Amino acid sequence: MISIPLFVVLMVLGFVVAIPASMCGLGGGFILVPTLILVFGLSPQNAIAVSLVAMCGTTVSAAIGYIKQKRVDYKLALLYDVFDIPGVVIGAYLTTILHKDLLIGLCGFFIFALSVLMLRNLRAKKASKNMEAELNCNGWERKVNDSMNKVFEYKIRRPPLIVISSLLSGLVTGLVGLGGGITDTTTMILLGIPAHIAVASSEFAMALTNGVGVITHGLLQNIHLGYATPITIGTILGAQVGVLAAKRTKQKHLKTILYIVSLVFSIRLILDFLWA
Repeated sequence: MISIPLFVVLMVLGFVVAIPASMCGLGGGFILVPTLILVFGLSPQNAIAVSLVAMCGTTVSAAIGYIKQKRVDYKLALLYDVFDIPGVVIGAYLTTILHKDLLIGLCGFFIFALSVLMLRNLRAKKASKNMEAELNCNGWERKVNDSMNKVFEYKIRRPPLIVISSLLSGLVTGLVGLGGGITDTTTMILLGIPAHIAVASSEFAMALTNGVGVITHGLLQNIHLGYATPITIGTILGAQVGVLAAKRTKQKHLKTILYIVSLVFSIRLILDFLWA
């Protein structure tokens, strides 16, 4: 059991973290894990497990909100889940048998590369109609009509890359408890998916992935319920605020926020690797 003041502090922490996370299609683990270790003194295993429970609160709550907004591309989200689940199980298992510093470093450099590509995407000038037609000629055509009757029509370039991203996002989730949304959402945008659809679909996909991660760490007895409960209550409430904020945010601004978050996320992983 924990004290009431600590319960309130943890709930506020979850609430604050969940708002920007749910806006960007993330879980919030990149903030929760180091905070639980450095500020609250939890072991890395317990911090990762508690983070995954809290991220379940974020992703399930956000997914429900985005479903109501009708901005989830269900086929795309389920495709991203194909290798997420085995990736989570493998990542969680590796935390018990291997020194994970090298894998953390590799994850960090991979996400850093994604953030650089995202920056190029933000700075790129609008392509001509002919160039767009050339890029999208072999794409996977998708259409989403949201609750405000706004129609999103797009083509996904290089669909096979979805499978690679799915496996890597699951591995990151199970290995370091930081959530796979950073890879899912970023690669979705780079593949030509509108930011609002990418965020909503990523949250829906992560809801299932994080659930598997929680079960895996639960079986390994890593979950500290005294910490997980208040943080998760906070993330559930904060995610609803984030969903409403995302609805009113322009796509360019969502991309910018995601770029900043992914850059910070990758640098944090790389530093963990270098200082290990």
